[in-house]
Amino acid sequence: MAEIVSRFTFFPADERQSLRIGRFLMAAGTSLLACVALVLCAFLGLLPWRVAVEGTAGVVTLMLGFYALFRSGLNLRFADPSLTTEQVAAAILFLAYISYHAGPAREALTLFYLVAMLFGVLRLNAARLMVLALLALGAHGVVLQLSYARDPGMDVRAALTGFAVLMVVLPWFAVMGGYVNRLRVRLGESHHELRQALERIEQIAVRDELTGIYNRRYLVEALDRERSRAERLAAPLSLCLVDVDHFKSINDRFGHAAGDAVLRRLAQLVPAELRGIDLFGRLGGEEFLVIVPGTGREGAAACAERVRQRVAASVFPEVADGGRLTVSIGVATYAAPEPVDATLARADAALYQAKAAGRDKVVVL
Repeated sequence: MAEIVSRFTFFPADERQSLRIGRFLMAAGTSLLACVALVLCAFLGLLPWRVAVEGTAGVVTLMLGFYALFRSGLNLRFADPSLTTEQVAAAILFLAYISYHAGPAREALTLFYLVAMLFGVLRLNAARLMVLALLALGAHGVVLQLSYARDPGMDVRAALTGFAVLMVVLPWFAVMGGYVNRLRVRLGESHHELRQALERIEQIAVRDELTGIYNRRYLVEALDRERSRAERLAAPLSLCLVDVDHFKSINDRFGHAAGDAVLRRLAQLVPAELRGIDLFGRLGGEEFLVIVPGTGREGAAACAERVRQRVAASVFPEVADGGRLTVSIGVATYAAPEPVDATLARADAALYQAKAAGRDKVVVL
């Protein structure tokens, strides 16, 4: 038993359920205001202490009942797991019960119908709020009828005046509450669209539009970060500059659409030969860059050779001549404290040598 108590937490681990309980506790705190009002009315002699005690006990019982629903997960079986409609309806019906016993304090307590419905404004639409408003009017009407049957000497004019005010205020509150809810929903949708737009902008800022891999801007920034890390940790850092052989002839013979398709296909093939920490992106045109952190000349050369063989063994349907093409790769290792531009320049020189040596080769400088 002690172990169960020690493991118990007031909020569940599930984030959504925890949020629902948080909203419920806000409503429960509001319900306690009704208890304060009952005690105050009893203190002023406007209603018996028995009614104040029973009302407070009823509010606490309702709170514990709904909390048990949330903690047990039974609320998930409802269309609205937040149980907003159910909570407001229960509060209205219980308030009507208290009003029946409230005597002279009845008219003052009717204000809590609005307080109960206020909780539903941010969760319910105008139709549901209107149903709750009609429930409150119906419940209060029954209260007045039963009160008159019990005490024919009650002030009927005052009671009917208060009821008439409720007939105007509660439906109006439902309409205005629905309008506020619609604004909240639209604001939420706008926020969601804005977030998607920002995510799209972030993707455009770091991704190549054609291939979907990292673009030149991101690669330059990543290269500078990796240089700093390599210097700080005294770790090796290598670059592989990949260029598609005879790419201009592919565009000339088969069209730019075929060339674009080749680049997209290449962007899908290369990552299969890389590690999770390696960075791969398009520098521009038909040139791609692989940043290989923590790897020296031999490891980078092996990585480049895997990429070369993978491309040479793959089929590119866009190229009519057998569907084959090759790449040339220049490899260079960073030598501190040289600028990364110098390392990239050596990789470019190695790529030039690979081209000059007949292409489809890996050259390391």
